[in-house]
Amino acid sequence: MKNICFIILFELGLVVSFVACQEDEIDFYTGPVAINMTIDEGDGTFVQGESDQEKIFRIKLNVQGDISKDRVLKLAFGNQHTAEFGTNFELPMSISIEAGRQDTVIECKVYRVGLTEKPLFFDLIVDPLCDFVGGVNGELIVKLMIGFPAQWKDPTGWAAEYYLGKCTQAKYKFLFEQLGTLDLTKFQGAWGSGYVDLANKLNKILQEQNPPLLDDNGAIMKFGPGY
Repeated sequence: MKNICFIILFELGLVVSFVACQEDEIDFYTGPVAINMTIDEGDGTFVQGESDQEKIFRIKLNVQGDISKDRVLKLAFGNQHTAEFGTNFELPMSISIEAGRQDTVIECKVYRVGLTEKPLFFDLIVDPLCDFVGGVNGELIVKLMIGFPAQWKDPTGWAAEYYLGKCTQAKYKFLFEQLGTLDLTKFQGAWGSGYVDLANKLNKILQEQNPPLLDDNGAIMKFGPGY
């Protein structure tokens, strides 16, 4: 009888130990080290009427995976790239990423000379010959041109997009034609709530347009959350 009890307790101990080991297991990302690229600040558009000849936009590089030693990330250009390196823009094409680092920011300098209202495309990818791969956001495409900003000039940093919707060049062009300014400071109101009134005002004007005005994506232009 004692032997039977001992066997049962031993087997129960194995089961508990197995479950505990399973609970302690942690899944780690074991695939290739991937790089995701997003705009951290700025854009590639020079605003009509302004005199600046150079501008900078910042690119955030996020590492997906573990880097146990210092490595060099090399960049290249994708199939949609039409801008000329050294003439239209400059940026570092090799970036040292320290061991354990999860993100870094690089700067791209854009030159106004040679740009027109017809955009040149800056198409950045991870060099397929280096030991990194592109992640979910492994390609970054930016328009370099003379036109209107792709980001609202909003002192709050977030409210305009929340109330007016996604900033597009077509929307900004229409807003500039109606308001005569790109600076939204005086329209923000408390916590950006003044943008609600602005969106309603602009949408009322848009409803009277015949034919309707179209946004950058070809959809009928409208201001507000989700547009």
